[in-house]
Amino acid sequence: MSAGEADFGLEISRGVLAKFAMAAIGFAGSIVFARALGPGGYGAFYIVITLVNILNNPVVGWGVACKKRISETGFSTSEALGSGLLGAVLLPLLILPLTYVVNQYTGLYDLEGLLVPFSLLFVAICLFAATNRILSARSNFAASDWSDTLRSLFTTLLQLGFVALGFGAAGMAYGLALATVLTVPYVLYRIGVRPEFPSQNTLISIGSYAKYSVPNGFIGTAQSRFDILLLGALLASSSVGNYQVSMQLTLAGTFIGAVVSKGLMARVSEHWSEDDREAVITDLTNSLSYASVLAIPIFFGTVAMPNDLLVTIFGPEYSGIGGVLVGLSLFRVLKVQSSQLRSTVAGLDRPDINTRIGLLVLILNVGLGYLLIIEYGILGIVTATIVSEIIRYVSLAYIIKQYLPSVRLLARPIRHQLFSGALMFVIVDRVHTNVGVSWWGELLLLIGLGGAIYFLTLLLISRSFRITVRGVFADARS
Repeated sequence: MSAGEADFGLEISRGVLAKFAMAAIGFAGSIVFARALGPGGYGAFYIVITLVNILNNPVVGWGVACKKRISETGFSTSEALGSGLLGAVLLPLLILPLTYVVNQYTGLYDLEGLLVPFSLLFVAICLFAATNRILSARSNFAASDWSDTLRSLFTTLLQLGFVALGFGAAGMAYGLALATVLTVPYVLYRIGVRPEFPSQNTLISIGSYAKYSVPNGFIGTAQSRFDILLLGALLASSSVGNYQVSMQLTLAGTFIGAVVSKGLMARVSEHWSEDDREAVITDLTNSLSYASVLAIPIFFGTVAMPNDLLVTIFGPEYSGIGGVLVGLSLFRVLKVQSSQLRSTVAGLDRPDINTRIGLLVLILNVGLGYLLIIEYGILGIVTATIVSEIIRYVSLAYIIKQYLPSVRLLARPIRHQLFSGALMFVIVDRVHTNVGVSWWGELLLLIGLGGAIYFLTLLLISRSFRITVRGVFADARS
């Protein structure tokens, strides 16, 4: 079955549950590792993982191209899977030697003692990235999120073991690499087809899309992870650690948006190929309406008590960076909205537009980030990221309006969420000012109070939200 034939709401619900399970596992591990390794060691690991995520983009982009072709009527899933595996095996043989040579001559990053775990992690993630992209094009696309959850469980357990044995940041890389390898067979099982060696026509067809999806991946990943690369090169790994814990505290805000955008591209592609414009508009409007339903309350919550969140959860070593947390939570709101537009543009078979906009945003982020980090440090890089994401959203919104003039980008559900979030902030901020936070119990009480206010307000004022909630529960029971 294709993604267009799937029960979109049910698959989104399953995917979001997977994201929450994965976050619970990963977040518990991150607290342990951030405290055990400190900002320096924790930051060193994330420099490695960021380099892997940027350098594996040829493989990821090839997997995205396979996913796009699978979503088109009549394309062989078996040959697409074979193409994905072929790229995941061959491309690392070219990329890894080039990486070693460039880093040897530039010396930008100190990878002493990390080259072996870096190489193993790179190969493992290439295999997982290509196959999991293909799984997300199937009717059971939520299974791709559950595969990530399974990997997260393996990762946390293995990393705890390696760190306990004294391997430090290298142990975290070994744990992630091994967990990724263990998860690939599950992904292949859920895809449910045997891979076939691709024909020349299949490779040409996938390659015609990959010539855009590969640079799009480079641009998108570089822009989203550029902050860490710049912080690691110009400041110190401790700055990367401070930045990363703030990103992890706001991660839950991306869950719904990430799951929706993953299935949205394939659905838009199928509807567009059938000339069903109204179905495209419906899917995009629904996706935009609820992509930020978690990101918005997290933003208002971080504004109310940023430093207490960081210090209580991760420890006093991470104090004084509340502004970073607030800025990154705002970035999450913008990012989950623009990701829906980006997936739609890709589904309209215009990856070239995503390439041009992505390149513009990357150049802006690099230039502005470099100037601001020199003057303002870590806050400067966060500011550059927010400005760049605003430019991305506005550019994508303009393009979408050219293709789908009747689509509403700021629908009523989003306005209801913003009102509910603002009300939550006023009450939580007042209570926090009077009570303060001295231990976990008080922090959890304030978080619970904020969540209750936000979602109860939404239930009261938003008929659309009530219908959505009923639909989710009905799908879950069926």
